[in-house]
Amino acid sequence: MSFKDLKSSSAKRLQFSEIDLTLLATVMALLLFSIFFIYTASSIRAERLYDDSAFFLKRQLIRVVIALVIMFFIARVDYHRVLRHSPPAYWFALALLVFLLFAPESWMIRGSRRWIMLGPAQFQPSELAKYALIFYLAGNLAKPDVDPENFVDGLLPQLILIGAVVLGVALEPDLGTALAIATIALIMLFVAGAKLGHLFFLVFGAVLSAASMLWRVAYQRGRVESFIASMFGDAEPAWQVRQSLISLGNGGLFGVGLGQSKQKLLFLPDPFTDFIMAIVGEELGLIGTLAVILMFFIIIWRGFHIAHRAPDRAGQLTALGVTSAIGLYALVNAGVVTHILPTTGIPLPFISYGGSALIMNLFGIGVLLNISQLTGNRSAGKTRLNMIPVASVRWFRDRKRR
Repeated sequence: MSFKDLKSSSAKRLQFSEIDLTLLATVMALLLFSIFFIYTASSIRAERLYDDSAFFLKRQLIRVVIALVIMFFIARVDYHRVLRHSPPAYWFALALLVFLLFAPESWMIRGSRRWIMLGPAQFQPSELAKYALIFYLAGNLAKPDVDPENFVDGLLPQLILIGAVVLGVALEPDLGTALAIATIALIMLFVAGAKLGHLFFLVFGAVLSAASMLWRVAYQRGRVESFIASMFGDAEPAWQVRQSLISLGNGGLFGVGLGQSKQKLLFLPDPFTDFIMAIVGEELGLIGTLAVILMFFIIIWRGFHIAHRAPDRAGQLTALGVTSAIGLYALVNAGVVTHILPTTGIPLPFISYGGSALIMNLFGIGVLLNISQLTGNRSAGKTRLNMIPVASVRWFRDRKRR
């Protein structure tokens, strides 16, 4: 069945409803957080490097405007059209990942090639690849002739698509992002009904592959070794993490006040990118940090709610994939900042400085908003996904027969 047939078969039972204003308001609140904290966290460095304290803020404002225009446009586009165009987007993103492997040395930043440099602009293909894979998988797994329980005919083709992207990102090298993309894909496969035995072996293989990659890439291995040593008290955390913890400690319960962070004074590296949550914690304290985390949990809640109410399997899997991507990245970033996880380089969605992640995340939110406007009638209820498909677990079925 083609994407066109998929759309036409579901369109007969669609009903329009209100856009999810809770999701929209939460995302807009996070963007306001981003605008303020990118300025307060970057102003010292911007003044020192460019003699303009608002240099990074101005660049980010342009990106926010562009990303919002894209989000509101996509919110008006039937998500079936997005799924229909996902295969060429996937292959284009994969081609960019391959191109990065042969990129010039001048494009290398901190030992890896993650960005395509277009003059003053930078673009991260892994962000496009992540969402293209989500939409491609959602469209494939929604087809009635694709059975995820069948390994050869149903699961294996999806694993090839997943593996190509994960390998391309891992070879940049960017193991943290590669593992995050693999986790998002496994969540989608699990909810779509793939057998737990198959998924177990996939996870086992992914762990072995990650260990092999860590062994080969010295700086990544060093990060993990340093993290493990610091967790057991045998060494101090890495400088960046240590400054992040100091920043959070300075904030206490209520923070030192807006704009009063001391760690942003060239102590904490990347205070407005991957570690911006530390500045939030220092200036607004535990209360402000919990407020940001709460907003991400609201996004996860609304995303799963939209997935549950989506009119067809394609919409359900799409909403699940987008929500998992945003939620997982937020949780991993928070784990890194608080020294629960080793440093990965994964940004905080909607808040960290950068264009590629912001544009693609708001693109995903636009798709979620579009799905939220469509509900299925009662006759479509049988096609809805179980968020945890326990009925497909063999021991559960056998126990039910008894």
